[in-house]
Amino acid sequence: MTVPQRIAAQVDSVPSGWSARPIRSDIPAERVVGAEFSAQKIEPDLVWIDVRGEIDIRNAHALHAFTHRQLEESIRMVVDLGAVEFFGAAGLSVFDDLDERARALNVRWALLSGRPVERLLRVADATIASKACRTREAALAALARVK
Repeated sequence: MTVPQRIAAQVDSVPSGWSARPIRSDIPAERVVGAEFSAQKIEPDLVWIDVRGEIDIRNAHALHAFTHRQLEESIRMVVDLGAVEFFGAAGLSVFDDLDERARALNVRWALLSGRPVERLLRVADATIASKACRTREAALAALARVK
């Protein structure tokens, strides 16, 4: 399956009852060396961060800054790494810091991981691995509103 086909398959597999239309689309996408980050407010209290490309020492700092800015915008957040082709060890510190900051702000977050991310998490970081989900449905369920 080609990369465009995989992306199309991911877009087509959105759970029913969930709209891909952002409530707010004024969050600018950010392009850095090797990667692109974008964020959409999917629900009033849920921001979905889409990460594409490769995460490594060249751009992990930019991912760190982007995700931390989004923490200020919502009380629930999904970081979607499904389209990440390579995930280096430098990216792990992004999630350690993100988890610590999210706890301080009382923000719940989940990680939608792709194969490169799962592989690294499996051998490196059990704490962040507990945030990882394999499907959009699982990520949304992990952040379901507490009633």
